[in-house]
Amino acid sequence: MINSGEINELLVKLRLIELRDSKEQVKLYEKTEVIKSVGFKGKEYGSLPHGTNLNLIASKARFGDMSELETLNDTVGIMKAGVFDKADVYINGVGYSVKSLQAAPPALVNHTARDGWERACSYAKQSIAELDEIIAEYWDKRQKGIITEDVRNSNPSSPFRNHKDYLVKVLNYFLFTGSGSRVSPSPAEFILEFDNPLKVETWSIYKDEYLEKFWNNLIFSLRSSKGMGNYPDIRDPKKKESMAKWTVLYAGAYKGALHVRVGK
Repeated sequence: MINSGEINELLVKLRLIELRDSKEQVKLYEKTEVIKSVGFKGKEYGSLPHGTNLNLIASKARFGDMSELETLNDTVGIMKAGVFDKADVYINGVGYSVKSLQAAPPALVNHTARDGWERACSYAKQSIAELDEIIAEYWDKRQKGIITEDVRNSNPSSPFRNHKDYLVKVLNYFLFTGSGSRVSPSPAEFILEFDNPLKVETWSIYKDEYLEKFWNNLIFSLRSSKGMGNYPDIRDPKKKESMAKWTVLYAGAYKGALHVRVGK
């Protein structure tokens, strides 16, 4: 059974197809244009069958009857983005990451150790030295009990809050371009955020300014288990050396994977 966020993602793609076929003009970021293409990974999605009522299909899906939505999804050939894809759909040949305001706040960066952040910093043309200083401050404050594992940027003691310009550049890599392990095969250029997937007037499209909206609610955490592999038994000596710079044995566990999410 797919969750509400996945239902809304399907619905917004179906609405985009409907807009393409009706040749309506839609505001896409800074300009209004006709949607001429909707698809993914080089595949153009098919048209909705004549007489399709997306509102009725959406209503049924939200009450647990997924049959019509799933059939329609198969009919037009919608593809689900993979774990390394940053875009969910391509509109007029441009990648968009879709985010539903009705879904749980998303993780911007899943548990990623320092070597992954090194890769991101390199791609973003930013030195990791500044992030190393931030992490050192995080551990100092955490071990003194000034902050807890999760620290929100609205907290005056957050080590991250005063490094906005720097961190936004690095975090934008994770939003649009890739992960700690690789560059995405399907990068995104824009974020399409919506409250109601079928009502264009509730859509907002962002580019690099997306994080401005959430800056004070970003939550940073240094955690163990996920993202740490079998540390300290890491075969690659360079990777182990990098990971060690952030990792502390804390409460019986090695913690050094930085996680970033949007708080409510």
